[in-house]
Amino acid sequence: MSFPDSLAPQPETVESVLRVAWEAFHLGQPPPLGWLTHTTARIHDHLHAQHTAPVPSAPPTPPGEEVARLRRQVWQTLHDVTAEHDIDPDAADRILHSLDLPGLPRRWQVHVTVPLTITVTATSRDEAVDAAEDVIDTALDGTDTYLNWNRADRQDTTPGNLDTTAGPPAELR
Repeated sequence: MSFPDSLAPQPETVESVLRVAWEAFHLGQPPPLGWLTHTTARIHDHLHAQHTAPVPSAPPTPPGEEVARLRRQVWQTLHDVTAEHDIDPDAADRILHSLDLPGLPRRWQVHVTVPLTITVTATSRDEAVDAAEDVIDTALDGTDTYLNWNRADRQDTTPGNLDTTAGPPAELR
């Protein structure tokens, strides 16, 4: 048993399409008497005379192995000629993008400015800055990262309360 909810949506009728078209071009005006019936009949006559029943389009076929192989070959060729400096990497990426292929893996150098607030224990402003830099260097150890400490902004160093958990300085021990 089928229910109205389970039925697939039906395509629009010629009459409904004509009504919408009339309203779009003649906003608020009623169509002339008999226009809808006459126009619908003429369209049906024309379609039957052409005897062209709408043929449902076949679903797109998935790319075959030959297409996949060609895509891999194009990508690999552009990769190789770029590696040999025969073509500019940007040009190769534009070609790959136009063919809906993934871009070439490239090494990027990214300059990121990140404001960090690090709490350290120190006895002077310079010692605090050095300790904060050491904390960052330790955290980034093992990564392919270069930090240019000479260009770092060191203007916001604020002393806080006494750190009662810190022992005496190393030179006093």
